Amino acid sequence: MINIGIIGAGIHGWDHCMGFDRLSESQILAVADPNERQLKMSQSSIHGSSPAFLKDYKDLLKMSDIDAIVIATPSNFHTQITIDALRANKDIFLEKPIAPTIEATDNIIKEYAKTDRIIQIGLEYRYSNLCRTLALLIEKGTFGKVMMTYCKEYRENFPSPWFFDEKKSGGALLDKNCHHFDLFNWFIQSPPERVFAMGGQHVVKPGHGIQCSYSRYQGLVLKNPSILDHANVLIEYENGAKANLGLCMYEIQPIEGLEIGVIGDNGIWALAKNDEKLLISEGNKLEEVDVDYYSDNEGLVHIGVQAERRSFLECIKTRKHPYANLSIGREASVPAFAAEKSIKEKRVVNISEFLNPEIKVIFQELGYNTKQKTPSILSLPESEIKPKIKKQLRSRERQLKRELKRIQEKIRKLTD
Repeated sequence: MINIGIIGAGIHGWDHCMGFDRLSESQILAVADPNERQLKMSQSSIHGSSPAFLKDYKDLLKMSDIDAIVIATPSNFHTQITIDALRANKDIFLEKPIAPTIEATDNIIKEYAKTDRIIQIGLEYRYSNLCRTLALLIEKGTFGKVMMTYCKEYRENFPSPWFFDEKKSGGALLDKNCHHFDLFNWFIQSPPERVFAMGGQHVVKPGHGIQCSYSRYQGLVLKNPSILDHANVLIEYENGAKANLGLCMYEIQPIEGLEIGVIGDNGIWALAKNDEKLLISEGNKLEEVDVDYYSDNEGLVHIGVQAERRSFLECIKTRKHPYANLSIGREASVPAFAAEKSIKEKRVVNISEFLNPEIKVIFQELGYNTKQKTPSILSLPESEIKPKIKKQLRSRERQLKRELKRIQEKIRKLTD
């Protein structure tokens, strides 16, 4: 049994409480958060363990029977908590991004290099069957060479007030889109070389209220938001491939949904839509690729989340490097840092501006490889899936009924 401590009881922390609580190989011994309301929320999601609920994370780190911790705090707290946890000899699941600046990111890596600990970064798409299916098709040569990738994310605001402070979150492109920059790197299989971006604030300005359907801060007026609420980012890779990302953070429900696509030099293309459908166009025909959308998340919040937790526990037992290691996490963040810099300085930014020879040596000594082969698809035993799918379908049916009711109410108001 692996004993887990969770630091941060907001949305991500709450999800980790539910996730690790469901796994038979782990138990939650403590949850730490200075916000008493959030602690109570996390308490309601834990049924298989009887953890201590603490206000100070340092008290959690003093618990000698805790093997590993999850850091699910706002990004600006990551550096100090991670360093303290490493010095307390704990293995770490660190939510993305690693830290809100490249300097803080590298400070974590330098401290980690002094230890024999495990650090896994919370890039759940790396553990999703959807993205692994696409990555395996790429590695198989289905698209020839992937020369274009794209992401279109037109969505509502984020739910938490801290996100709108660039100093705390590192900016929208880092906190939200490091996932998608990671996918670009993964699918193109070549190092990024330079970035050009444009963006700004159309809507999310002083006096704007949070508009997010799943936020408990819905309507909260933002005094001085400093993040971008829209951006277009173009990345050129060393092999000549291009990636582009379009972001909008002020669309309201019902939102258009996430699209992630790849196009090969043989003209074959694939599109992942809303994390629940993968289409491929080949030889004048459009087909949907069969993907197991349940086994990697077991009905919890987002694709890949349970697979990454299971993988973290396995890495703790075997002492092997995680698939989403610190090198992958840094590479996912650098295009975001470059894009933010490009927008502020109105110029093309070279990735070389973020290279650090000391960090390169550390990764070489650790044997990290950002071009590692994609792991296999996760598939749970059928006996374990069936009862969970029934429960998930019932929950999804209730969710759709609520959404239909909201839409009908909006239509009624518009026609009155």
